[in-house]
Amino acid sequence: MEILCAKIAYCRFFVLLHLIMRTFQHKVTVNDMGAIVVFALAAFFCLWHRTNSLMVVLGFLLIVVTIRAVDRAIHTKYVLTDDDVLQIKTGRIGQTKRVPLSDVKTIEKRPFAFRLGHYALLEMMNGSVVSIQPDNVDSFLSALKKRIEEKDNEE
Repeated sequence: MEILCAKIAYCRFFVLLHLIMRTFQHKVTVNDMGAIVVFALAAFFCLWHRTNSLMVVLGFLLIVVTIRAVDRAIHTKYVLTDDDVLQIKTGRIGQTKRVPLSDVKTIEKRPFAFRLGHYALLEMMNGSVVSIQPDNVDSFLSALKKRIEEKDNEE
């Protein structure tokens, strides 16, 4: 009886281990921070020098753009789901993009400009590319390659 319970517990653990969703956070780069600072300073300038109504409208528009840039930089997540789909959630306000792992042709690790970091580039079967900037690129690439290999082994 104890052996049967141990086997059932092992099988449940294996099933739970197989169905784990991996979540990776977005890496906030120097470019992200620079864009946020530029948008915020431009909004401050437009609202400080409100000589006409156009500057006020432009200032509030730049505040909205700054909030969206901060949201996108902080809350972007990359989720490898149980059903072999990569979900790219671009902030709380943005839409979720779904990339089936069966459509991925190649996976590359590429450097940013001036070698300030790395990002992952996924080339799809239809020729389009998806750029992903997870905080830990190597861990993301190994998890993604492992999921694709498991899917290939199942077929």
